[in-house]
Amino acid sequence: MIRNTILIVLLGLTGGCQFYQNVVMDEDGHFFPWHAHRDNPEHQKKWNEDKVEWEIKDAGRRYETGMIDRYQYNQVRKRHGLQPIPRIFPSLR
Repeated sequence: MIRNTILIVLLGLTGGCQFYQNVVMDEDGHFFPWHAHRDNPEHQKKWNEDKVEWEIKDAGRRYETGMIDRYQYNQVRKRHGLQPIPRIFPSLR
């Protein structure tokens, strides 16, 4: 029982999920990249810029697939200083 639980946890952590790709490992293959950069302002700035870019792209994908509505998508865009998208077809959304 314990062996199966450990196996499931390891598979969940090492799978291809977004948490693992964005938090545990970076594109250069470093584990916990945020931990090494917490005292370096240049890396913190880059990390924050990458996070903002990811949040905007993620919200765009979720809007296109219908997981969030236009209002929620515009809230993410406004939070990051972008203009909201206008309503084009009122009957579709």
